[in-house]
Amino acid sequence: MTFKTKLQSIKLFFCIMLFLLTIIPINVEAQESRLPAAPIFIDDEPIQTRYMMRDGHMLVPALFFKHTGTLVDWNDEYRSVVFQANNRKFAVPINKTFTDDFDRSTGTWKRGALSTEAIEFQGEIFVPVVDVAKKLQMDVTYNSQQNRTFITTNISVKPNVFAKGQSTEKLVALTFDDGPENHYTPMILDVLKEKGVPATFFVVGQEVKTYPNMMRRIVNEGHGIANHTWSHPDLRKKWSSEVRKEIELTQQETQITVGRRSDLFRPPYGAYTKADMLIMNQLGMRNIMWSVDTLDWSGLSADQILEIVNRDVSPGGIILQHNFQYGRLLDGSVEALPRIIDDLQKRGYRFVTIQTLLEKQNTER
Repeated sequence: MTFKTKLQSIKLFFCIMLFLLTIIPINVEAQESRLPAAPIFIDDEPIQTRYMMRDGHMLVPALFFKHTGTLVDWNDEYRSVVFQANNRKFAVPINKTFTDDFDRSTGTWKRGALSTEAIEFQGEIFVPVVDVAKKLQMDVTYNSQQNRTFITTNISVKPNVFAKGQSTEKLVALTFDDGPENHYTPMILDVLKEKGVPATFFVVGQEVKTYPNMMRRIVNEGHGIANHTWSHPDLRKKWSSEVRKEIELTQQETQITVGRRSDLFRPPYGAYTKADMLIMNQLGMRNIMWSVDTLDWSGLSADQILEIVNRDVSPGGIILQHNFQYGRLLDGSVEALPRIIDDLQKRGYRFVTIQTLLEKQNTER
């Protein structure tokens, strides 16, 4: 076969393939696996979400509504999503064009209507955004010029974020997330004991259960403890009842292990929704974030971590570090710790627990 003949054969092959692509329907599921995403503005704050269109209606993940301050749960018996907000409670069954609305005055359920059915796609429940929002007594508008959807929730959730103290003193708090465990935690405790400074440990419930003696050492050596959920999930992706359970189980475990529980809480990854904050408020938990992120989990060196701390610290600062064992990623963090303490003490800082920082906050108001 000559080169020219080969070239003609290749061209013929591609022409046939192009023709087949025009007559063979594209798999719908393959298309939907790449769902589009866009911001929906909730009380003027853009929340990015995936969505799909059905019969002219926009469907969003049911958990999206947690951003509005709505409690969202799953009822496995009836295969329905249950929404609660603005004194409303109703269930949206899968693949049905109706809702089950709870009448609080009679304690009974009544049938309501939906414009289009909710569906399950790749293990995730999608619901019609306009129908659900309106049933929750929220205002929904669409701006055709901006091509944007706006939701006014009419839900007020008390702000609950503490990321930095307003102390006039040069106070700073060391915090460690994700433990306890038996590799890095004892190293960190040894440094803190040698330097005579306290820290606050945001503990994961299942780790407390696995390493109770290390948890007891933390408390016995005078450090503060705080709740960091039971299994370290992204709360935004959890049903509301699961979020509550993550916090409550850890409270129970710390009570069993060290005879006390804390009202301090830090969500994994610092990620939460308005509904998650509502649950924190209901459980009496104070949401503690940070003002200095050492990024130690990424395997930074001691010098890099020290540079971040010295650059970002200020009076009332909360420094975020970790004490989990996953490879050797925290070697730099442990090496940096005594240098952080020495450097900040030379600059006039005094180390305190988060509990003390909050007490100072209250007395200075």
